Amino acid sequence: MTTVVKYHTLGNDYLVADPELGAPAPGTAATRALCDRRTGVGADGVLYGPLPGQETDPQGTFRVRVFNADGTECARNANGLRIFARYLREHGRTDQDELTLRTPGGDVRVRLGDSATAACTIDLGPWTHRIAAAADGTELVGVPVEIEPGTTVHATAVHNGVPHLVALVDDATDELAARIGPLIVGYAGFTERPNAELLTVEDRRTLRVRIWERGVGATPASGSGACAAACAAYRLGLTDPAVTVVMPGGTVAVEITEDERVLLSGPTSLVGRVALADEFVPRLRARAPR
Repeated sequence: MTTVVKYHTLGNDYLVADPELGAPAPGTAATRALCDRRTGVGADGVLYGPLPGQETDPQGTFRVRVFNADGTECARNANGLRIFARYLREHGRTDQDELTLRTPGGDVRVRLGDSATAACTIDLGPWTHRIAAAADGTELVGVPVEIEPGTTVHATAVHNGVPHLVALVDDATDELAARIGPLIVGYAGFTERPNAELLTVEDRRTLRVRIWERGVGATPASGSGACAAACAAYRLGLTDPAVTVVMPGGTVAVEITEDERVLLSGPTSLVGRVALADEFVPRLRARAPR
């Protein structure tokens, strides 16, 4: 029997597909089938792992791949990786409180809380204002970007393993995110699509953010997006190094350390285990591009 385990963090939901629970090799078809909210289990993405090869890794290190709902692979994902760390401890894969998760975007450290529902913290490491897709490789900090004729945003780029474009706006609303989020993600000036964050600074310790993720669309919360918004606001001199980020799904805490590492803390929630029907499983094993 193939089983997946569903979690969410502030409404940003993921399925853990563990090979030991019958999960197939990751691919576009399997991810789309699982994440479909009408004909599948439904989620913003899938966490495939722990993957083979663990025997060569140090103790407390686990390999995982992250896929968006549309089947595209994400180098790493702050909310998803916090969920995956909780999964590993809850399902007896480790008894440690501090883990290293090995992703295509690099190694990430996660510190779990004292209980399953307590906030856990992920260290996303250093960040940059250079989006790899920027033609000349220069930093984008508080510059006007015309995302379509007649529509210009005050934008700051942040790359924290995933590319982001943060737009500073007077009032970050769902309606505004739905209008300009797709334009930012599809902006022709970048060859690598960024996630879009709309940022309103409430005060030096509080941010309000709306998110439009590539491969997902509107989402109630994003860990790496919250970190990107905090980094942008800090670099623009608008906030202190430690802030609360308010999103539709709830709040997280982001801290920028003296050596400019980015720490994200927030809750995770278990939804349940889902046993997949025999007639559904063949959809996960369809040949798909890797």
